[in-house]
Amino acid sequence: MNTRDTIVALTLHIRDQVRPHLGSRNARSVTGTSASGDATFAIDDIAEHALVEFVERRGVPLAYYSEDKGLQEFGKNPELVLVIDPIDGTRPAMAGFEQCVVAVSGADYTASPTMGDVRYACAAELKRDDVFVAERGHGAVWMNGDGIESDIALMDIHDLKYVPISFEAVSRPFNMLGVVLDDIVNLSSMKGGCFLFNSTAYSLTRLLTGQLGGVLDVGNRILRDRPGSRPRFVEIGGGTPIGLFTYDIAAAALIASEAGAVVTDAYGHSFANVPLLDTSESNLQSICATADSQVHDTLLRMIEKGISRLPD
Repeated sequence: MNTRDTIVALTLHIRDQVRPHLGSRNARSVTGTSASGDATFAIDDIAEHALVEFVERRGVPLAYYSEDKGLQEFGKNPELVLVIDPIDGTRPAMAGFEQCVVAVSGADYTASPTMGDVRYACAAELKRDDVFVAERGHGAVWMNGDGIESDIALMDIHDLKYVPISFEAVSRPFNMLGVVLDDIVNLSSMKGGCFLFNSTAYSLTRLLTGQLGGVLDVGNRILRDRPGSRPRFVEIGGGTPIGLFTYDIAAAALIASEAGAVVTDAYGHSFANVPLLDTSESNLQSICATADSQVHDTLLRMIEKGISRLPD
């Protein structure tokens, strides 16, 4: 089994183990804190167990980085590192909503891999059977549960007024988000739509389906540009700032960009040189991803204007 097929098989194995627990009461139990500082729930533990079970059964030397356990190595001299978010969208998954995916990406295991080193990616919907797969330089594929490909349908709308947008809010100070996103929400919410999904990976796959035209997370722009906001981030993050981690987007960012979407951070910078396995506060990320370059430029300008409204 080649690397691409292994990543797809692992993604589907985790999905199949987690799916029966979507929306169950027991899945909501808080069981600890992940390596990144985020809360861990019982449903995360189920996903993590499925991950370890698959890797141990295969017996292939590899390393993996997961939200819960951090970096783990199996076998001697692994050549591949998998970055795995067993459930991106844990909170929707606990509620039984559809806005959650299993996301797995693969890169050569070097001393300091970056986002630009990710070569393979797979994201599988937890509640439905749709799967998104990409290989760097070879495009992206959207398949249903029978393996039949669907046409990727990037939204061909250039006016932000008509573009549906999603954004993230978990452990981001909402009063500050409101200031930064005010103009964007006011412009697009009526005729386009604004949505809060709590899963950036899920949102990014909606660019391929034509359901969204833009995906935003400006939390880390606020944290970086207004250092005075840090105490509030620490307070609502339970002792550490929580934001967009590389494992949240390593797979879905490659899938979206290979499909033709414009994917950058909320400054407009590429993710290519971002350290892949670093979940420290200094490596928290923001995102601005769109189906259309004109919409991307518009959003960046409006984010900049929104940041300028925040007090120093």
